Amino acid sequence: MPEVIDVEAQITAVTVFHDGARVVRNGSFTAGPGTVRAVIGGLPADTDAASVRVALRGHSVTLVDIEVQRKYAAEPLRADTGRLRAQVQACRDAVAALDDEDAAEQAALTFAGHLSQQAATSLARAMSFGRTGHEDLDRMAAHLSASTASALARRREIAARKRDAQRELQAAEQRLADAEVPATAVRYLEVAAIVQASARAEADLELSYHVSGVTWRPLYDLGLTGEVLTLGYLAEITQRTGEDWPEADLAVSTARQGRHQTLPELRPWYVSRFRPRSPAMPPAGAMSSRFGPEVTVERAVPAGAAAGPMASAPSASPAPYLPPPPAPPLAADVDEAGAGLVYRIPRPLAVPSDGSPHKTSIASLELDAKLDHLAVPALASEAYLRATVTNNSRLLLLPGQARIFHESQFTGDTELGTVASGEEFELQLGVDDQIRVERELRRRAASKAVLGGTRTIDVAYEITVENHRQGKVLISVKDHIPVPADGEVKVKLKETSPSPAERTELGELTWQLELDQGETAAITYRFTVEHPASVTLVGI
Repeated sequence: MPEVIDVEAQITAVTVFHDGARVVRNGSFTAGPGTVRAVIGGLPADTDAASVRVALRGHSVTLVDIEVQRKYAAEPLRADTGRLRAQVQACRDAVAALDDEDAAEQAALTFAGHLSQQAATSLARAMSFGRTGHEDLDRMAAHLSASTASALARRREIAARKRDAQRELQAAEQRLADAEVPATAVRYLEVAAIVQASARAEADLELSYHVSGVTWRPLYDLGLTGEVLTLGYLAEITQRTGEDWPEADLAVSTARQGRHQTLPELRPWYVSRFRPRSPAMPPAGAMSSRFGPEVTVERAVPAGAAAGPMASAPSASPAPYLPPPPAPPLAADVDEAGAGLVYRIPRPLAVPSDGSPHKTSIASLELDAKLDHLAVPALASEAYLRATVTNNSRLLLLPGQARIFHESQFTGDTELGTVASGEEFELQLGVDDQIRVERELRRRAASKAVLGGTRTIDVAYEITVENHRQGKVLISVKDHIPVPADGEVKVKLKETSPSPAERTELGELTWQLELDQGETAAITYRFTVEHPASVTLVGI
């Protein structure tokens, strides 16, 4: 039989992923000569047995095999039951002694009450015969009152001591009950390294394994001073693995699993004719677009007619396949680990297995920011301070919540998306109430519907922007006009003052304004929507 050695292996390094962690333990032992079974037990029950790896270092020693077993151990008793029973009996005796003291005080009160009745009768008879006076009666009353008050005070003190003794008795009985509960089975993982030693030698063993019940998320602190943006990159780690991590080398990884466990492969994208399931079809619903509100059409579909190119195929035909959007690329940098990055925490951090979040700093960056304002009055009558920033660090910024500080003053929260090294990104840095924005409907008129003719809807808006800040500001104002989703609907931009700096095919209009302190600018635009009189529009 090989010699069995229990190895004390301490946690020396932890790498945290989004859905787990890789834990590294190190220990040493004396082996040989001959075959030695070096055992490390007490690993978390949720450890992935397939992830266990063992490395052995030392002269004259060879790692022959690795055995991974799930074990069950009886939970030890929390205390000696005999001692706990003695404590319970002592507490019960203390409560009984206080009951006796209280009974004695109650007897004294009863006797004093009986004595006061007899004394009152005797004194009244003596006073009627002139053998005593009021002074004797007063002295007797004072004596009985003092003795009664003293007995009542002693009873109150006994009652307080009894309450404390009863609490101690309940606690002792609970400890005894817990200790007498049958031992429960505790599951854990045990790793045994089978080592062959040609001579007696010292061996160093490194054990690594992956455990679930761990996660981390990025957090950011954004501080704006002038046009310099300070970005504090934080990691919030939470773990319930069942083992406490001491202060060890800690790292967080950006590596994650994709939507596919294998390399994604496209399937044929079929388009087929729509075949109605029944002779009569209900009215087709309004068509919608993923790009936002637009002008859509509701019309009846005759029996047997196709509902249009956007209609879905029946179940008998192959279903159209829409490929999922590609995942954002992860550029390897800093410490490369496959397709992910590993950020090593500068200082060791202890993370207990209590499920509470533990924060640590990854890095602090200073980035140059180009500041302007963004207003989208169709959504909100507010102007947002916007920073356009380039990530000139070697770090990949992951999606996470960010707190915003202006000159050390907290101003709100925002969200940060995935930003690769060298990538430009935009940040919303809060509402600037010194920029006033208003949007008003100035015109809405519709021509009369003529059977078989065309109907026109005429709409005009005015946007007013005022700068109440000190100095000049740049403001980007965005609005939009409807986008037709039917060939018989026409949308035309008739007038706009000033002309937009940009207009997209989806109807988005962008104006770039430069306003001095106290200056006001007005933007007006007008558009028409033409459609057949027989068509009912939805979305305007």
